[in-house]
Order: sequence, then C-alpha cells, then structure tokens
Amino acid sequence: MRQVLDRVGDKWSLLLIAVVEAGPLRYTDLQRQVPGISQRMLTLTLRQLREDGLITRTTYA
Repeated sequence: MRQVLDRVGDKWSLLLIAVVEAGPLRYTDLQRQVPGISQRMLTLTLRQLREDGLITRTTYA
C-alpha cells in the first residue's frame, strides 16, 4: 500500500497518468504535453509506472 501511495503521490506520475488516460502517445508527444519534465525524469517515471503495472508499453515496427 505504501508503494502505491508513493507512486501516485509523485509529482510527475499523476501528470503522466492524466495525459495517457486519453489514449496512447509517443514519447515525444508525452514530453510536449508535460511541460517542465526533463527527458531523464520522463524516462524514469514511465519505466517505474510500467513496472508498477499502472501503464503499458506497446512497441510498433
């Protein structure tokens, strides 16, 4: 339970979850829609959200 609250309480996690709620986006589209987030923080946050099972990643050829 503590891990869930830590993840949801994270500054960038809530913003990213709100943005991807509308539908799938490419990495650069996410970066444009979340002003002020660095490339490194976006990557780390997306990775953590995926590991926690809150988002999924689909790779297209």
